[in-house]
Amino acid sequence: MLMENTSTWIAVIDDEEGIRRALLRLLRSAGLEAHAFISGKAFLDSLRTKRPACVLLDLNMQDMSGFAVIKTLEQIDHELPVLVLTGQDLSDKQKNAELAHAMSILQKPVNDQELFAALAATLVDQKNHVFDPNSNLVTSNQPET
Repeated sequence: MLMENTSTWIAVIDDEEGIRRALLRLLRSAGLEAHAFISGKAFLDSLRTKRPACVLLDLNMQDMSGFAVIKTLEQIDHELPVLVLTGQDLSDKQKNAELAHAMSILQKPVNDQELFAALAATLVDQKNHVFDPNSNLVTSNQPET
């Protein structure tokens, strides 16, 4: 059973420690909560207790490929937005067939503003929070009480 979303946080899944660290630092500097996972399996196991607002997913990982993670997510949580980060040159056929679930496909090394724009498009309407890439802040659309 999957947990409902209780906060807006981003899952970073990459088997390269340097990339995980850099993405966490970038996201946190923009006021976003982010958690890193060394593998697709570690991330999928975590879904039993917590659910992110979206996922930044590397495709080329050793134990479980990003393609396998996407295939699993399509079965267990098809509404969870996925942003793919890849250093691979993907064919249009591969993008359409294997990455149809992905909200965006971003080429590594990813430009900060390109990443923030993709996140902004993804995080709008996620628990009434909006990420504004121009201000790099997370704001709430919920009325004050």
